[in-house]
Amino acid sequence: MRYMANSRPADGVTAQQIAKFIDENGFSAAAWDLVRHRVVTEYALKVGDVPGVVLFMEVDSADEATDVLNGLLAVQTGLIAFDLDPIGKTMRL
Repeated sequence: MRYMANSRPADGVTAQQIAKFIDENGFSAAAWDLVRHRVVTEYALKVGDVPGVVLFMEVDSADEATDVLNGLLAVQTGLIAFDLDPIGKTMRL
């Protein structure tokens, strides 16, 4: 099933803290493995005042998607959280 995971700052975390984390850590090897193994099929960096990422994932269940997201370093360190939504096929216009 396909899911969209939209990041947001965890409670009490500032945009500056997230930007600093991204500048210092970039994308982890574990995150790139998710792309290489097609768990994350697309991603986009959010622009604007609050940095973040939107991930499109192909997994069997919401629980599996949550497990994948909880394995990300930025989630483990308490900087970001994700809102998870099931989605249908994306279409280009």
